[in-house]
Amino acid sequence: MHRPTPQEDLENLDLQSMDVPDVIPIFPLPKTVLMPGEVLPLHVFEPRYRALVRDTVATHKVIGIVGVVPGFESDLPGSPPVREVGCIGYIASHEELPDGRFLLWLLGLERFRIVEELETATAYRQVRVQYEPTHESPKRLAEIRELRKEMRDLLPSLVELDAAALGQFAGHVADVSDAQLIALACQILDLGSDRKQEVLEAPSLSERFLMLYEDLYKHLDVNPGVEKLDPDRLN
Repeated sequence: MHRPTPQEDLENLDLQSMDVPDVIPIFPLPKTVLMPGEVLPLHVFEPRYRALVRDTVATHKVIGIVGVVPGFESDLPGSPPVREVGCIGYIASHEELPDGRFLLWLLGLERFRIVEELETATAYRQVRVQYEPTHESPKRLAEIRELRKEMRDLLPSLVELDAAALGQFAGHVADVSDAQLIALACQILDLGSDRKQEVLEAPSLSERFLMLYEDLYKHLDVNPGVEKLDPDRLN
């Protein structure tokens, strides 16, 4: 029997029909920010988070990924203060290893703001959240159409691939959603967690694009010689 790959699992998701709860478990991670549209692989080995995964897989399959406040990383594996804004991750695929550890592939859905942390009987932390979808008017997105197109054209140039793979990847970048394009840009530009958190907290998609466009050209200034892809090379 064919076991679907994580990518196939993601493609088969019906996100529109998901019922996302307002009380969720959180997985605090140092220097890690999950973006909507991003896929995050996780290796879960600590007992309390193994319990979190088992409980979550049996129910709603969502985990809140939040960053540990800088300077408190040494407080892990305790309960360090976490950033107020995080991103909910859907367990799109998981594998339990013979020793009880888990391999997860999380799909970033939407950002949230922590309203309160709850006192619970579980070993892992749970919070009540308010979801903060990143809305944008079609008019505003149309105003930055050329900027978004330039990002789609330039980003594949920053990935080291052979010609055939580069063309395939560029075609993929051309087809992804705006949220996925933003997540890809964060990965390709290798943004630090502080900058990525700023992008996550930006009030609109257009603000995210403008921030990443600035980061893209800072990257190009430091790495001269990257040119815009010739469309003929991609066909």
